[in-house]
Amino acid sequence: MSRHALVLALALVPLAACADGQPPAAAAATTPDGTPERPAKLGLCTACHGEDGTSRTAGTPHLGGQDRLYLERALADYRSGKRQHVPMTSLANALQPADIEALAAWYSARPGFAGSVP
Repeated sequence: MSRHALVLALALVPLAACADGQPPAAAAATTPDGTPERPAKLGLCTACHGEDGTSRTAGTPHLGGQDRLYLERALADYRSGKRQHVPMTSLANALQPADIEALAAWYSARPGFAGSVP
């Protein structure tokens, strides 16, 4: 096997290990029972999205129970400018990739919204 073919094969190993073709995300810190730890930057999100992911404001999405990869991608899109919303863009730009992973893990592990907003 040529060196080029070997490098290519090794680069594809992580992709082959994932059923959806996406590389595995880094694991967020968890508690002993396996639930995500409270993220350090959660305070940036709670005023609008709530600590449990249930929005307190009309027009603000509920984040609890959302897909982790969706949440990570949405925050990355706000950082890159692909998604436009001034408050979210400035908050997302204050996050490092590890913060995004931790927040996405936290909110995806919360129960989904099952009620009405007052």
